[in-house]
Amino acid sequence: MTVIHRIEIPLPFPIGSVNSYFIEDSIPTLIDAGLYSDKALGVMESELKKRGYGLSDIQRILLTHGHLDHVGLAGKIASISKAKVFIHPWDQCKAIWNGRDEERKIEPFVIFFQESGLPEDIISVLSAHMSAHFSKYFINDFPLQNITEYKSFPFDDFILETIYCPGHTRGSVCFFDKKNSRLFSGDHLLQKITSNPVIEIQNRNVDDDYRSLSSYISSLEMIGKMGIKMVLPGHGEPFPSPEKQIEKIIHHHEIRREDILRVVRANKKQLNNGHGATLFSITQKIFPDLKEWDIFLGLSEVHGHIKVLENQGLIKQLKKNG
Repeated sequence: MTVIHRIEIPLPFPIGSVNSYFIEDSIPTLIDAGLYSDKALGVMESELKKRGYGLSDIQRILLTHGHLDHVGLAGKIASISKAKVFIHPWDQCKAIWNGRDEERKIEPFVIFFQESGLPEDIISVLSAHMSAHFSKYFINDFPLQNITEYKSFPFDDFILETIYCPGHTRGSVCFFDKKNSRLFSGDHLLQKITSNPVIEIQNRNVDDDYRSLSSYISSLEMIGKMGIKMVLPGHGEPFPSPEKQIEKIIHHHEIRREDILRVVRANKKQLNNGHGATLFSITQKIFPDLKEWDIFLGLSEVHGHIKVLENQGLIKQLKKNG
């Protein structure tokens, strides 16, 4: 009999914890693996032991996306159990971080910060913070399987279908148990938090037409039509019938977009040169108290809305001297 266990992995961030789902089955499986830390590893080992399992028993790890709080332990567990780790190819570059290519991986973020109009001293602090942050919470390379080659994953009592849901990241996926109308939503759909549609930094040169916020809204609308009875999210408690939450999230972004447009219009009236504002100055007006990594998240959200507003013909982006 297949049994699903929610394991809360502690996080040293304000959100507090992240969910990993252990599926007790003839193919023992984890959906998302939590953050890489000694404390997180100890919690995972302890929770598996309560169910009569160990890390070496895990045969399969399915990752909803490549953010460090969801993938960090995957490499460690795979090194112990030889489990296969599956992730969408767009997010493979997010799941691996090592010292050999650290400068190359940070460079696109630095370019984005410069384009956004951040002062050099803030860029320097952010770059150092990112380097320390990612180095601490990732282990070195480990083998990754392309999840798009597996449209579904069989279990003893049901089948999980892979649902491509770009938006929070370019390679975000959910896993749908059609038999029981259950969705493992990762960070795509949460009950008490509106996920950030993060700008695709690592893949900007590969797919510059990608629009994070537009993709996120489209993915939410698709999920809302699937008749889901229970959502098992990446953070927080499982919750039923997500339609109202989806409507709430979409409305939230409509209001935020109106706020951003007001800021841009007000700023235009104040300037003699008519050049509007930088992404950073707009973000400061919308989110005045952001610090460290949250600055990047704020820039990401505002950038997503600006892309929508530009597509609607309401604003225009220009780049001069970088």
